[in-house]
Amino acid sequence: MAGPLDNYDRRLYQAGIAANRRRSFKGEAVHHQHAVRRGRVLACTGWLFLTAALAQPGAAPVSDCNSPDALAVVPAAQLPALLGKPVQHVTLLQYRDNELSPIITQIDQRDQDGRYLMEDASGKDGPALLGPDDEIVFRQSDGAARLPAGFPRADSLVEIPVGETGWVYAGLSDQTGKPPVRARTRYLPDTDSIETNVYKIGFSGRHPFLVDRFQWRLDDRHWHPNSLDAMKIRHQGVMFGFIPFRRTSNDYSSRLTRVKTGPLRVIRRTENSVRIFWQLKTPALYVDYVMMPDSFVMDTIVDIPFNLGLFFSDVETLTTIDWRDTPGLPPLTIRSPAVTSSLAVNGQMSDEKTRFNQVSGTRFSVHSAWGSVYVQLDIPDDFPIKPWLFLSDRADVIDPPENQPGQFGNVGYRTTGWEHIDTEVHHLKFTTCMVPAEVQQTP
Repeated sequence: MAGPLDNYDRRLYQAGIAANRRRSFKGEAVHHQHAVRRGRVLACTGWLFLTAALAQPGAAPVSDCNSPDALAVVPAAQLPALLGKPVQHVTLLQYRDNELSPIITQIDQRDQDGRYLMEDASGKDGPALLGPDDEIVFRQSDGAARLPAGFPRADSLVEIPVGETGWVYAGLSDQTGKPPVRARTRYLPDTDSIETNVYKIGFSGRHPFLVDRFQWRLDDRHWHPNSLDAMKIRHQGVMFGFIPFRRTSNDYSSRLTRVKTGPLRVIRRTENSVRIFWQLKTPALYVDYVMMPDSFVMDTIVDIPFNLGLFFSDVETLTTIDWRDTPGLPPLTIRSPAVTSSLAVNGQMSDEKTRFNQVSGTRFSVHSAWGSVYVQLDIPDDFPIKPWLFLSDRADVIDPPENQPGQFGNVGYRTTGWEHIDTEVHHLKFTTCMVPAEVQQTP
């Protein structure tokens, strides 16, 4: 009988979470102060019809966590009639109750290498124009009825199927008004945190590329207690063939460089480097968090301009989440489609937990009475590292830096083979979906 994890995995792949397709961008240095800008709310009240019918594009789910706020994305390249048009005029429409009306739309512009443009591209040369690499984002639930045959000018709109039974329509708005819309994903700059109707996530002040707080929403005004101890990053290997090394987050330099907010998702960028030897550091490593109402993607861009294998061997990285062991927090269990049993987190290792570490896999989940967290690691086909599941449930073994001494369900990934990577740009993506207990599906 299928369980919640099986149902989620099936939705995950059928929905095509890989629509967060691999992007590459050259790691140019970002020499700017932290800035927050508002994304465009394009729920306008009027529109201009396109002048020519176009081939039908398609919308792909960004993630599917059984949420009414799940997002879908349309690559702008699929809308050639809109390319080169002012972004502020681009809108999506739904057909409901015998009329077309605009829906909340967010356009995130990107350069040709897939890097999000975090500043407004409008300037003295005119408004920002829609480019083929841009992403048009909307709520998947806004897919509505299909326009009936004979609807006035229907052939001039771009029809976009959404799932199996919904449609939206792309057009150009003749207004640039921005009616008030409550953002589904909210950024709080004072605390460097993200709130949605499902979760609240906070980031480390010293190392802002690491999550250090996670809370489930209790009701409209309250949150469950923080259940996360620390997000951890570890590197180890051999330098120059004979010098063993180990690095932790304490060896990182990290700063928040940009936050782009919008009505549907928030994109948050950090610039990071890790100490190699004495004061020698790696080139800048950029980490983008794409935060959404029911999920987020941690996109790590690897752009190393030299061959690691010339200097290092047996390099592996641990990327994990360690949970809090505090009275009042519900019990945790850990699962993976690669193992047959659920593992209860109790601060003690077992034979089954040890075998968990021997599995080469990319998916695991953490469950409690408050909800379930599903994590998937996406490794590009041309990136020669190998993923292993990792679990250390040892409350009596400290693993600094951490907030609470000891390891309580410290789970994530161990990746090996880093010495084999080339000098090309690669993206590692950790996609995390949060499903509250009250909306989880049962067989």
